[in-house]
Amino acid sequence: MAKILGIGNTVLDIILKTPHYPREDEELRANTRHFEVGGNVSNSLYVLSQLGHESSIMTTIGGDDSAKQLLNGLKSHQINTDHTQRFIQGQTPTSYIIQNAETGSRTITHYRDLPELSFDYFAKVEIENYDWLHFEGRNIENLTGMLNIAKTFLTHQPISLEIEKEREGIEALFPQANVLFFSHHYARQKGFDDGKALLEEIKMLAPESHLICTWGAQGAWFCQAGQEIQHQPIHSIPQTIDTLGAGDTFNAAVIDALSQNKPLSEAVEAGSKLAARKCQQQGLDNLLTEIKEKQPLANIKQLSNAKTMVVPCADLPHSVILIKHDTGIKAYENNCPHQDVPLNEAYKIDVNPFEKTMKCSVHDAFFNIEDGVCVEGPCMNDELVTVPIEIDDSGDIYLAT
Repeated sequence: MAKILGIGNTVLDIILKTPHYPREDEELRANTRHFEVGGNVSNSLYVLSQLGHESSIMTTIGGDDSAKQLLNGLKSHQINTDHTQRFIQGQTPTSYIIQNAETGSRTITHYRDLPELSFDYFAKVEIENYDWLHFEGRNIENLTGMLNIAKTFLTHQPISLEIEKEREGIEALFPQANVLFFSHHYARQKGFDDGKALLEEIKMLAPESHLICTWGAQGAWFCQAGQEIQHQPIHSIPQTIDTLGAGDTFNAAVIDALSQNKPLSEAVEAGSKLAARKCQQQGLDNLLTEIKEKQPLANIKQLSNAKTMVVPCADLPHSVILIKHDTGIKAYENNCPHQDVPLNEAYKIDVNPFEKTMKCSVHDAFFNIEDGVCVEGPCMNDELVTVPIEIDDSGDIYLAT
């Protein structure tokens, strides 16, 4: 496969997953917190490494403790870090990301106190040893010279440029790239309401470049050099889990396809498909594994308040007890905390609809239907393990994501 060099920033992402997007002046507890190596180029390179390419990054790092964390993270993602410009002063760039569990959307606040990659450092690297160069559209003062060198020394290797935001002077660089990736943020900053309108104007600035503009749920518009603008709808998915890095995944899949000399239409289709795959999981790991189609545990029409339904579940260590309670559904792992046996080990689970309890068939432990707490018997005050569930519009009951 191809040797790909990405030039851009590396960032330490601190990701807080919250039950909803916080309101102003609200104190909100996050469900989870974790750290990831981030940055547009490093994310794309990680995806490209999963797709079988040799990925290398040219970036800057600081002299603080977080710099080691970043380098170790890049190496664990199979990204070569030989072309890393180090600065003693300055702090590792950090993104604080709020991930809304309700929608999968992400809101990013970025902090940077580190010099950008210098032109002199870039000029010393033998870029002709790579099959593809991918640039972030930032650091315009130095990027201008970098692209000039690339156009001078590269004979056949494609150059791609990602334009995420409006920056003074960036439009003059468009003809230097073979492939231009535009975000809808840039398009809106330039006053456009869809990707097609943006690309109509960009075609005049860069007539020999492939042009792509992604627009979230509206899909992507693209234009092969010298041809008409086309539209690629998004691939529908059953549920959005995490959109962070979806655009970077899209770019990587497009580069992967184009590096194999596939037409732009196939490349954009591949990008849309892999970005949809990414949105169905947390993070960027194992993007090439197939997501199993979720199977319902049961349907609410099968349940009543007077008896339980025990169903198998391959994703849990035990089967699942389902029962109606008031206007909702309760679900518990079918495992009595007394001796770790199924509640229906000896015979069916007896339900007392007046006391609203369930009885283990082995040693007569009684559990509240409402909360799974043992209120009588040998495991008094112990609890059944609650199983999180979700119910779709048809009444099918699934394990919650």
